[in-house]
Amino acid sequence: MENHKFAFSDSIFDSRTGTLTRKNRDLHLPEQTARLLAVLLERANTLVTREELRTTLWPDEEFLDYDQGINTAINRLRNAIQDNSRSPQLIRTIPKRGYSFHGEVKRVSSGLAESSSFLPGPLHAVASEAPSLLAMTDRASATPSSAIEREPPNHSASSQILRSRRIGWRWVAIAAALVFVVASGWLVWHTQASRSRPHPLLLGIAPLLVHGDAQTTELSDNFRLDITDALSRLPGVEVHAASTFGDEKQPLLGLGSESRIGRIDQVLLGTIVQQGTNYDLKFELVRASDTIHLASFEYSGARQELPSIRDRLQQDLFYFLQSRTTTIQTTKGSTNDARAYDLYLQGSYRLFDRSPASLERALADFRQAIGSDPAFASAYAGMATAYLKLSAFDPSPETGNLRRAEDYARQALIIDPLLAQAHAVLGYSVFAHDWDFSQGERELRYAIRIDPTQADYRDWLSVLLVDQGRFDEGFQQLTVAQTDDPYWPSVYAMEGLMGVLARRSPEAIEAGKKYVALLPTLPIAHDTLAWVYFQSGRYQDAANEWKQMALLQNDPARVKLEEEGIRVLKTKGIRAYSLLRLEAIKRNRGTVQSNDFIPAEWYACAGKRDEAIAELSHMASTRNQYILGVAVNPLFDSIHSDPRFANLLKAVGLSLPDSVRNQNSRICETSS
Repeated sequence: MENHKFAFSDSIFDSRTGTLTRKNRDLHLPEQTARLLAVLLERANTLVTREELRTTLWPDEEFLDYDQGINTAINRLRNAIQDNSRSPQLIRTIPKRGYSFHGEVKRVSSGLAESSSFLPGPLHAVASEAPSLLAMTDRASATPSSAIEREPPNHSASSQILRSRRIGWRWVAIAAALVFVVASGWLVWHTQASRSRPHPLLLGIAPLLVHGDAQTTELSDNFRLDITDALSRLPGVEVHAASTFGDEKQPLLGLGSESRIGRIDQVLLGTIVQQGTNYDLKFELVRASDTIHLASFEYSGARQELPSIRDRLQQDLFYFLQSRTTTIQTTKGSTNDARAYDLYLQGSYRLFDRSPASLERALADFRQAIGSDPAFASAYAGMATAYLKLSAFDPSPETGNLRRAEDYARQALIIDPLLAQAHAVLGYSVFAHDWDFSQGERELRYAIRIDPTQADYRDWLSVLLVDQGRFDEGFQQLTVAQTDDPYWPSVYAMEGLMGVLARRSPEAIEAGKKYVALLPTLPIAHDTLAWVYFQSGRYQDAANEWKQMALLQNDPARVKLEEEGIRVLKTKGIRAYSLLRLEAIKRNRGTVQSNDFIPAEWYACAGKRDEAIAELSHMASTRNQYILGVAVNPLFDSIHSDPRFANLLKAVGLSLPDSVRNQNSRICETSS
């Protein structure tokens, strides 16, 4: 296929770079999504068969489930180009045959423009047929092997031998042929075990019926993708996102028809009703063959609570399914132990709260899960994730949180070398703990290749990139994460924190406000917005946010400190406020949120250069992960020219990025 720029709707796509430009904003599409869009635009208004898409997306590769992979790829592309999956205007499904890009497409090459006209006659008629019930849009299917690097990062010899149970005996056989090291006895056992396992439950997920405004409709589409992703991770469950179940008045019309439901065993039906700023969600699980009611699940919450509701639905459905069977089937490197999986789901749910207490409870759940099944790779990855998130509250190496995160991630990868979560945690840990930018980036990018749907992996990669001054690359990761999951709070937290480091204060403040709007009762959300305000020079706003955080944490000492700080800011200015913070550190008053009381920052803000550099040197000698961000931290702009600062960066393996070399944000020099 020749490389061209294509103009369609309000967008321009450059197939050479994979860049989609809309309203003067560039979005670099993931490699597979870019290939898919290129072939559809190249053959606009003509049928591209599923077989052709298979060879385009996975050339010379073996992938176990092409049908789900193609539907997942189409769904991600629709998200990227903002083509509503409920009533697509650009990408048309041609039932049982393939897809067609519908509309005027101008091909731009060497200054010449061509226009693809609509196809007349039979194909147009076929494209207008009602979509099949099983035209799936499963976002959560396994990432095709061609999207994964040929050679994963090397961890140990055993990680080259062991393979996840989730891959299936066919893929294990292929891997064995490649590496010639898999024991034949294991293959015999695994093949026999695979044959003896029951068939997985085939679960169809219908489009949600929506009662609300246009934003509610968009929200329901994203929520359906999220629950498809979550439920596909359940042991013994294979998820299909069915395209239609009839109209809103008769959503079960024709459900009993074998020709329409294929092999689906059960169907999850749902409604989402807008009630002011809240949403009521109701789900009904029915048997596909006769629409007999099996179970109901009801939830209510604000928009920012939808990710939490998704996890609760996953857990509740697991409880229900497990209560009706004596065994579960291992899928995706999971476990056959129902109790272990129950504890894993509970721990995963607790991770969402992001508070130290909740993270400690998550660790306890994951430990019990490992105790119940010591070969449960995802439980080790859960432990690693919890320790990584705990390190945000105390970045000092003495706590050992990052080292534990790295150790548990490596244990998970010995059991399952293709576990994306473990690669991602390992990547961030070796970057933050071992200061190995290179391996950290390799591991994080590899995790994204395995599972590009997880916003956290892109968040962590953006930190690594921004700390090196690679601002555009870092923000590109955040843009993709927001496109894939526009309601995931951590993406906006990272955009806020990374935005001030990149000197993009207006964007950072807007992102910080979105984070708080999504999670208004989460203390760390207010802490994040406070730092965004502070490093943008809005000190009063920052102090008010810190006070709000302390109120939510029920921390009277911090509340009193911020109230005093607000008065000092008004009467004496920012330098006096910094001295107040340094006094609090000295007296250990109101310092529970330890990352708010890093002495080097407050010495720099107080204008005490020598003390600031001494503190930074101490942090470097003790390998505190905070030191990795000092090259781009605007609080240290005023000491960039100091040779001691340059030597400090060199010792850490950093250099001052050209983009900030001559900048001085003048933080702490004026009051707002």
